[in-house]
Amino acid sequence: MSIELWAKSPKKGRKTGELLITHSINVARVSNEILNKSPLPEEYKRQIHKMLFTSCALHDAGKAAKGFQESLRTNMSWGKRHEILSAAIVAQICPDIAVEGLFAIITHHKSILPDNTTEENIKKCLNSEQLPFDGNSIWFEMLSELNNNYYPLKEYLNHLKIILSLEYDLNLLNEDLKELGIGIDKFLLNRTYQKTWAKRKNINLRNASIIRGLLITSDHLASSGETKLPDIPVLQDYNEVILRKELKGKAALPFQKVCGSVIGSAILKAPTGSGKTLGMLLWASNNQLENGRFFYTLPYTASINAMHQRLSKIFCSNSVGVLHSKNTAYLFRLLEEEHSSNAEKYAKDLSSLAREMYFPIKVLTPHQILRVALRGKGWELGLIEFQNACFVFDEIHAFEPKIVGLIIASAKWLQSIGAKILFASATLPKFLEDLLVEELNIPQENIIVPDSNNEKDKIVLDKKRHKVSIQDGNLIDNLENIIDDIKNNVDKTFLIICNYVATSQEVAQALKKNGIEFRLLHARFNSEDRFLIEEKITSNNPPRVLVATQAVEVSLDIDYDCGYTEPAPIDALAQRFGRINRKGEREPAQIIIFEKQSNENSKIYDPEIVEATVNLLKEKSILSEQDLVDILNEVYKDGYKEGTEAFKKYKEGLTNDDINKFDENIIAGTYRDWIECVIEKTDEQVEVLPESLVSTFKERVKNKEFIKAKSLLVPVRIGQFHKVKQKKLVQWDNKIDEYVVCLSYSDKSGLDLKGQIDYII
Repeated sequence: MSIELWAKSPKKGRKTGELLITHSINVARVSNEILNKSPLPEEYKRQIHKMLFTSCALHDAGKAAKGFQESLRTNMSWGKRHEILSAAIVAQICPDIAVEGLFAIITHHKSILPDNTTEENIKKCLNSEQLPFDGNSIWFEMLSELNNNYYPLKEYLNHLKIILSLEYDLNLLNEDLKELGIGIDKFLLNRTYQKTWAKRKNINLRNASIIRGLLITSDHLASSGETKLPDIPVLQDYNEVILRKELKGKAALPFQKVCGSVIGSAILKAPTGSGKTLGMLLWASNNQLENGRFFYTLPYTASINAMHQRLSKIFCSNSVGVLHSKNTAYLFRLLEEEHSSNAEKYAKDLSSLAREMYFPIKVLTPHQILRVALRGKGWELGLIEFQNACFVFDEIHAFEPKIVGLIIASAKWLQSIGAKILFASATLPKFLEDLLVEELNIPQENIIVPDSNNEKDKIVLDKKRHKVSIQDGNLIDNLENIIDDIKNNVDKTFLIICNYVATSQEVAQALKKNGIEFRLLHARFNSEDRFLIEEKITSNNPPRVLVATQAVEVSLDIDYDCGYTEPAPIDALAQRFGRINRKGEREPAQIIIFEKQSNENSKIYDPEIVEATVNLLKEKSILSEQDLVDILNEVYKDGYKEGTEAFKKYKEGLTNDDINKFDENIIAGTYRDWIECVIEKTDEQVEVLPESLVSTFKERVKNKEFIKAKSLLVPVRIGQFHKVKQKKLVQWDNKIDEYVVCLSYSDKSGLDLKGQIDYII
């Protein structure tokens, strides 16, 4: 009796694993789905279809080896690479298969050989000792183990050939497998020599990367049980739904209609609350090509989550994915109530699918675009799904100069593969607009702004939502006056915005002592508590008083009557103003800006920019949207001035060779640690577990509630982490594999870096 070949170990509660033939059929069929729904040119699809289909069907043939089959049944590691054997089998029975197909098979789990063979690199890459070069003994051991299951292998290959109508010659697979080779020259599998060798052999490394990406995502999707992809929405078919959902009975404004008529890359500038999102969606629907996908980027996870829910209500929910570093925790919260027992599994599944070529619409951070442009893990998919796509970059002004440079460089690369780009902002400085126009060749007619000569658009521009006044001193020194104002105006809601977490916590303590109910929002809450806080403040019954840091500047749909804020650059203040009298449907709301920082050693903002902002605001009382634009352009009139650190960083991003010479620098079958190109060391974060939550963390881990356990971790900046570490207030707990910090924490105030407590495990 022939052995039953498995592809995977048995799942919990099952005695047998997934059959190899079942998995192979699923991967091949899902590759058809992906290729058909990809935006790749039709002629190219026809050229690669047979090779891709065959490679996907046979990518795991090497799993027939006796040692691998035993490892699945005993849960013991085999220690050898089945994909090397798979490539050898395919090379033998399909002598006409293109090298790109073999390359995809052999690299669908591990990267190609590194320049230096350190122990760490070997773990990530194909082990050279297992390749059929230079008489490697382990290669012959692998062949021997494959030979032990020769007849089950041949039976599997024969069934697969019949079921999928594949074309290969099993007679070429002799009973003695000792002469098997992988059909790829060893130089193609080495980073140092690949480019030179590919050029000699006329091998297109871009094509090799595309085939590899298609095989890997087909394998991942089939393994997750997804063999059918969502249909790509034709965005224009949803225009009626978009207008109804976004306008809620109102008429579209002229500038929004212009968005729906513009063709090509564009810039949209419109005030907060004026309907930019509708304009962006209409632009995308007018620029979508066949099978073209839609990517909507935002700078902050809170705004991404909100937009994900917003787009899910317009389009089919299974067409819209969300992608950021915390998306699993967010999805879990979204699913927890409806799918209590399975919420964790569903959240992980959806999070994984967002990293595959599955969702035709994705809401994500620009960093996920940069991951592809800088060739991070999974970058090959971007060569496929980014082609001819529509990209919205919302609020680009929120990023540091280097990131701005990298984003613009990436946008230029995206344009080169047929993508259309829309940059949108309520506070886009003129210098940044000029850079976008110059670098991306955006025509003047594609710069969309509300038209001051049009009566309806003019209402938006002339709307006066805020009455500002500059007050001497700092916020902390004026707390008594703020508290009196809150107590004397019980019918009004108040937003107090601080530049530092510590300042916001101090304000919160003062309000608590005076019996004032409030909510606090800042970055040092764990994700579980922050989700609940954001849920509360965006509900129909928000807190009357909200104390917050810059966390409130993100696209949270909140609307307060009046506000107090610490000084900040005009673009940051404009975002803060946008949370007060948001729609401008009331009389201009009072906002008091304190002239001084509460923290005299503040380095969070450029002091010259802050001073210029405050001085210009002193000249105003009631602000129009045009006033904000004028102040913005005056403050940033020098832009990234040559010779400054900002200019240096911007140029560093803009001239990045990995992006600007993308095809020239492709090394197929590998990826790099891209994050170091994006995140400055000072911007790094470490997640810590407050000591008071250790027992809850352990209990959740014990109950296999891993997402809920991780949601208890609190992010702190790397500099703050090292200061706490120097004071010996944090230590690594080997029992739970997390940093535990002995600082006070509560769901009302977050992590208090000054609140030292005794450490007890």
